[in-house]
Amino acid sequence: MTPVGVALATTKKIAPYGAPTNGNNNDFVGAALAATKGVRIIAMRICAVFAVSVLTVALFGCGGGNGILPKPPQPPVGDETSAFIVSVQSTPPGAEIFVDGRSTGLRSILVGTNPIPFLLPLAEGQTHLLTLRFDGYHDWHQWIERTSEGTVIVKATLQPKNKPEGLLVVTSEPLGAKVILDGTDTGKVTPATISVTPSCHAIKVEMDGFLPGYETVFVPSGEQVEVHIPLQPKNTGIISGVVYDRFGGTPSGAYLELKTPQGEVIDRTRSTSFGLFRFRPVPPGNYTVTAEIEVEGVREVGLVENVAVKSGERTFVSLVVFPADLVGSVEGVVKDPDGKPIPNAQIAVLYYAADLDFVLTSRRTLTDERGRFRLDNVPAATQVVVARKQGYQATQTQAIVRTGEQTFVEIVLQPLTGTQTLQPPTQVFAISYIVPTDFLPNEGKGTKQWVGGIESGAEFYRQVLASLLRKRGHPAAQIFERLAKSKRTPTRFFPEGFFGSVGIGWQPPLSIPSRGLLGYRVYRSIPTASGWKLRLVVDEPEQTTAEDVAFDFSPGQTYRYAVTAITLDGRETARSEPVSATFLSPIRLVEPADNAEVAQSQLQFRWTPVGGSVPFYFVQLYSSPEAMLIGNPVWSTAAISGTTQAVYDGQPLLKGKTYWWLVIGTDERDWLDAKAFTVSQARRVVIVGD
Repeated sequence: MTPVGVALATTKKIAPYGAPTNGNNNDFVGAALAATKGVRIIAMRICAVFAVSVLTVALFGCGGGNGILPKPPQPPVGDETSAFIVSVQSTPPGAEIFVDGRSTGLRSILVGTNPIPFLLPLAEGQTHLLTLRFDGYHDWHQWIERTSEGTVIVKATLQPKNKPEGLLVVTSEPLGAKVILDGTDTGKVTPATISVTPSCHAIKVEMDGFLPGYETVFVPSGEQVEVHIPLQPKNTGIISGVVYDRFGGTPSGAYLELKTPQGEVIDRTRSTSFGLFRFRPVPPGNYTVTAEIEVEGVREVGLVENVAVKSGERTFVSLVVFPADLVGSVEGVVKDPDGKPIPNAQIAVLYYAADLDFVLTSRRTLTDERGRFRLDNVPAATQVVVARKQGYQATQTQAIVRTGEQTFVEIVLQPLTGTQTLQPPTQVFAISYIVPTDFLPNEGKGTKQWVGGIESGAEFYRQVLASLLRKRGHPAAQIFERLAKSKRTPTRFFPEGFFGSVGIGWQPPLSIPSRGLLGYRVYRSIPTASGWKLRLVVDEPEQTTAEDVAFDFSPGQTYRYAVTAITLDGRETARSEPVSATFLSPIRLVEPADNAEVAQSQLQFRWTPVGGSVPFYFVQLYSSPEAMLIGNPVWSTAAISGTTQAVYDGQPLLKGKTYWWLVIGTDERDWLDAKAFTVSQARRVVIVGD
């Protein structure tokens, strides 16, 4: 987990140490409520209701202690108006609490008791080092961050000092960053290997020109843990998005360019098998994104202008590509009722794809100082053009676009009268997944010959998972095809070789969002480290999905998400009901070994979760990689729990033929109820005679 800022933590009435409180845990923590299928973009059966859960997520490790504990001082009562709450729990209780190396005079309470809020010297917008110290146990260190709102409940399992040390390997991107461990400069730079106590440790890496990177990690006794921390350049933001074709598909291999308003190309990338892309971090400003792809000899193009990037924020955009020889252009002007031009109004062309049940924005731009705009590469057809500007009512008009011709429209925006009052987005859901980054063991680069243009294992396995979900009617099948994600980069999933992400979707508060909204904001909190913090910016009312692609995810950690809507008068609604996403552990296959020759009568499969456990498993056998891409196994188990092995009991297999097998883990027995997925790397097995 990686915190993102912290400060004075207060609450209402404080109960004495060891005494019962007047309320229950819900006085201090939110409940993760259900994701249902009513989401406008999903016309399928309900996605299982998230169980109401208290946000007290234990970190890794085990331990305990006995003896008489010192009585902690009663935490002081804070300002009742504060919306941020922090409570510190440990096993054993009574550990002295330090913040940034200074004692607070407070002591932790027992894990599992009602959370008592603590008044800690935490400054909003800063990352602080929290240390727990108890005689006979190793110190516990972790980062913690205060935000304007949210609940943080630290749960520490202290380790006895008689346990031997472990190893911590720290790498960064770029390499050569200074490594600070538990608040002390180690004198090392990345890559660095450090002997550490078996406990939780707070890592910070620093390099000139980059924002510092933070990570909290538990190192078990006698084991080695690797941490990779990519650094983001200072004063930058990120643009990511998804490419659609005119049928609503998400083509891979589209060539994308990021340009300045003057036309200078500053970055290039390609879309993945889900149409997903991400550019490197760029300085704040306005940018243009172009897309181009050739499909069956036909050149198709897409473009979106005036994509605003703010420092430290992530902007999500969508593009639709159309045949280049079947487009025209739209020019126009936006005025107020008195005929005065309206500058910086957002202009969008809405596109209703035949195979989708939601609306896309095919083109987007802003008006200039004279209220004028121009949209190129607009499909030749009758188009819906929307103009919106903060403080004005959104207005739609039709434009008949002809191939190779220019169409002119004039749009009049009426000032808003009164104040908009909207409820927040509803039916928010979050789905987490982990996939391998390489196709096969020790064969990542060469194997792309057999997957028809897919250039990374992550793309391949996302496609495999999406196909399986689609066949089962799971909402995530469509989510996967709409979300934005980065090209292959190292992540903090360990061991290395796995990639993870969270997809978020929601129901907008209006049936026609473009008539009353400017966009959305997605917030995230880490229950054990930080309150609510802005995570994603979606400046498109019709886009009701997004993806959180980050380097601060940890297997087993729970993350909470909530969404707000931005109204035409510039106000932000309250946050939606929060939902939770918890990552399962990556899966490593044990046997058969890759390319092993096995008789069908002896064919059995074994695997193991990496760094934790997975509730349910499905083992699948395929005839080819192409069959994997369309989700067509020759054999699959039912849900397996309580064991990590399975025996083949399917139809006769062809002798001498190579088959492919993998294991998929879920958090629920029924695929339709699952909200977390983990996919193993595939292996080959050759069937021989008995």
